[in-house]
Amino acid sequence: MNCSRHVFTSIRTYATKSKTTNLKWKPSVPVQQTTLSDGTIFIARQPVVEPSVQANVAPLINKPSTITKKLNEAEINEMRQLRESDPVAWTRSKLAKKFGCSELFVSIAAPSKVPTVVENEVSHGYRRKLITQERQKRRALW
Repeated sequence: MNCSRHVFTSIRTYATKSKTTNLKWKPSVPVQQTTLSDGTIFIARQPVVEPSVQANVAPLINKPSTITKKLNEAEINEMRQLRESDPVAWTRSKLAKKFGCSELFVSIAAPSKVPTVVENEVSHGYRRKLITQERQKRRALW
């Protein structure tokens, strides 16, 4: 009576990995096999499309930047003055468009003087402010 029950529990219900590779599988790309001097077979895969055709057809993954304007000192100083006068209005992207350079260059040449920590403290509640005040008191006692 219990024999039928044991038969079903011994059947695997999961897939196992084969120990041998599939020998019937054929590669989808052209292959050139060369036998080496020690008897091993070297398999070289040939490109499906010729490299000359591939170079003309393949799309660019990273497009080259068209913005390559060289700024002089007067323009850099003007950028710094605009950024210092109103960093909220003159963001990195606006300055980059105005002067024709990248946002990374704007952040290096004219960094913002507005501390970002102050903005984060405004959004904190009373407990976070209390913890910060206590931490400052402890540091003063060092």
